[in-house]
Amino acid sequence: MKKKGIAPLFLRILVISSAMWLVVLAATMGITLQISISTLLEKNDNTLKAIATALSENATVRSSIENGACPEDLVRFLDSFLSKSPTMDVITIADANSIRLYHIVHSRIGEVFVGGDQGDCLEGKSYFSDAVGTLGLQRRYFSPVRANGGGLNIDGKVIGFVMASTTMRQSQELRREIFRGYIGLAIILTLISIILSSVLALFVRKILLGYSPLELIHSYLKQNEVLNTLTEGVILVDSTGSIQLANSACEKMLGHPADFLVGRTLDTFIQDIRGNSLLSVPENNYPTNRKNLLATSIPIKQEKNSNGTTIILTDRSEAMRNAEQLNGTRHIISALRANSHEFMNKLQVLSGLLQMNKTEEAREYINNVSALHSQSLTPFLQHIANVNVCALLLGKLNNAREMNIEVKLLPNSKLPRHSPYLTTTELITIIGNLFENAIEAVNSQLPNNPRNITIQITEDETGLLIMFSDTGVGMTDDVIKHIFEEGFSTKNSQEDSEGQEGHSGRGFGMNLVQKLVERNRGTIEIDSDPGFGTTFTIIFHQKNRELNIDAYNNN
Repeated sequence: MKKKGIAPLFLRILVISSAMWLVVLAATMGITLQISISTLLEKNDNTLKAIATALSENATVRSSIENGACPEDLVRFLDSFLSKSPTMDVITIADANSIRLYHIVHSRIGEVFVGGDQGDCLEGKSYFSDAVGTLGLQRRYFSPVRANGGGLNIDGKVIGFVMASTTMRQSQELRREIFRGYIGLAIILTLISIILSSVLALFVRKILLGYSPLELIHSYLKQNEVLNTLTEGVILVDSTGSIQLANSACEKMLGHPADFLVGRTLDTFIQDIRGNSLLSVPENNYPTNRKNLLATSIPIKQEKNSNGTTIILTDRSEAMRNAEQLNGTRHIISALRANSHEFMNKLQVLSGLLQMNKTEEAREYINNVSALHSQSLTPFLQHIANVNVCALLLGKLNNAREMNIEVKLLPNSKLPRHSPYLTTTELITIIGNLFENAIEAVNSQLPNNPRNITIQITEDETGLLIMFSDTGVGMTDDVIKHIFEEGFSTKNSQEDSEGQEGHSGRGFGMNLVQKLVERNRGTIEIDSDPGFGTTFTIIFHQKNRELNIDAYNNN
């Protein structure tokens, strides 16, 4: 089995896993970045508050406000502190009239404080504020300076205030530093996630043997569906005789659900006709101790070199019916040849298109053929349950389609898998000859005339109806009188001669149809109009299929 989809599988796993890593990474880093920025801002605010509060409670600062000037030692200390602080830009000491006694820009000492947000502080409040000062937009903290013990006496008179601030430019620079750090970290983590995703993709590809999960699912569902649609029972047994798998047909044959059978010993349910284990019987095919069941054992090799066996159970009565359906299959073989020829032509068209590098035209051609097949085959698959008859009709349908003949199955058609009126061999003989004659009649018509064949095959409790209507050349009354004679053919004398020599079946088809109709007590009617077409209608009212089944069972 050829491996498909290896590269797409690798890419899909790589893309999906990488996307998952990146989503988690983005969400995690987004949250941590937000936390980091919030923590930074909170830390900055705490620094501003601590510095402003400490200075407002400092005796030197209070004495400077009372004296109306800051001493040189205090100025040098504050200048040095601000030059070394990574987050603080401005410290202002002002008196009760908002006159600056200290500012980082010494030329502005003695000027009125700028910003207008100091009012609440002069009333004794401490707080944060965002305002525009001489250095631009700032984040500020105000702390009042009180007389008579400063902060130790909250009732003391406010004689001034201390303001510590950070410019927004400084805050933005701190944020940019955090972003740069996170971007570098994100690049490293992204590369790691791609590497991990690649390793995961390779590991999964190795486990799945190069197939995509969807391909494996489809393969499993198809195989499971095929296995459970088999009429034969299929049982997989390991070397110890324990059942590992059983399909739906086994449930009917052994009388237990498949889930009940799995894990139990095969000998508990079925043995060969002599009472021996099916695993110990040397023959490939043998009868079992269960009525009407035949068993076939096929040794297999499972993984780790442990031996196993596949047991195939067949219903004897069904086998007899299948044997019956294998008789007289000339029309089935002809239909298969037509089907093979049709698909060979289509393959040659595809080969030509691909050799011409017309891949789009080839794809469109495949889609058109698929749609045409689905449209034309679906009615037969839905209404004709007899597999061999359906195969015959589909093969003849392909043959007619190659001759540009339109075939229609009437919607009220219905044929069960087994008919009580006719055997499958009899159905194939009648339907095959009628279909073949209809194709020849339409093919002999003038090119511009309609080329249609209408079919109805309907069975119910009252009877079986088989009707073929064509728009062929039709037949005269004289031809109708001889149509059922052995060796009679509507072809000209030259074709009759060639048919007798090269095609011994020509001229005998309708004779076989008449004999089958008479033997099964049916009726056949012919309505023909020369130049316009012919309709064959065959009806059976008497059931005799039960007699045939009994005869097969007795054998």
